[in-house]
Amino acid sequence: MSPRGGGTSSVKADRPHRPPVNPEEVVLLLVDEYSRMAETYDRLVTPHFAPIAERVLALADPKPGEMFLDLGTGTGLLACMIAPKVVPRPVVAIDLADGAIAAATYRAAGLRIKSVRFEMLDARNIVYRGGLFDGVASNLGVPSIGYDRCFTEVARVLKPTGRFVFSEWGDMSDSAFDVFLAAMDRHRVREPSKNLAEIRAASEYFRTSQGYKDLRNPAAVKAALAKAGFRKVADRTETITAVFDPPESFIDFRLAWGANEAEVAAMDAAARESFLEDARAELRARAGGGQLEDDWLMHFYEARPQ
Repeated sequence: MSPRGGGTSSVKADRPHRPPVNPEEVVLLLVDEYSRMAETYDRLVTPHFAPIAERVLALADPKPGEMFLDLGTGTGLLACMIAPKVVPRPVVAIDLADGAIAAATYRAAGLRIKSVRFEMLDARNIVYRGGLFDGVASNLGVPSIGYDRCFTEVARVLKPTGRFVFSEWGDMSDSAFDVFLAAMDRHRVREPSKNLAEIRAASEYFRTSQGYKDLRNPAAVKAALAKAGFRKVADRTETITAVFDPPESFIDFRLAWGANEAEVAAMDAAARESFLEDARAELRARAGGGQLEDDWLMHFYEARPQ
């Protein structure tokens, strides 16, 4: 899964001039941060995304012998769900993060799945011939920066009778994440290192980019799919509740994103402990009980060339 919704801090550096960024630098920097944390992400985040992947799987409805591409596979959750459905055909699963590909390969091996070909490829430049795949699926893996190019590439590699099924975040409030970010902002380093300043700038660019906003807007997504050549597009919206028990496990969930972990790692020991104490107390108060429930607004899309 490429860097995606709610995963990165939106706090700004205190320096008067942020480091220069451009879209491709942002992509590469955040992919590197995701890759660095891939094993932790797979352990702490991926299980919460499994219910979303199950809905994508049901909508994609892969059948024996079909050729499928998993776009932005991340640590391989969806690819490993699709693989048993399409045997004897292999699933092609792509992602830009080499650390995620390594974790995905480990996942497949642990499940004794040998029919997934994991490749480090950009979803905006899918180096496969046109009309190859019966289906393309993605669980929160469509890149925000360059999503229109991604849609065009998917349309190119799909068979005319194929389908493109994917999930995407909705535009929602997330009070638990707000609590986390506010606590981190109170205790963050005020004079960041060059690397941390660059991560902050990339995170800000990402979360304020037009693509980030568009992918949370079904009208914008459907318009982009139509422009890419998809003639039939259907969408549905669902609220999925993620449960964190105990409530403070939400902190570990959010620290599995590299940009957030980098912020906390840069704090001195006292600031880090104060951040954790604040976040734990506020999350417990928000939960009002033994577990924290976080409602996620999700959009599910099915697009067909004809």
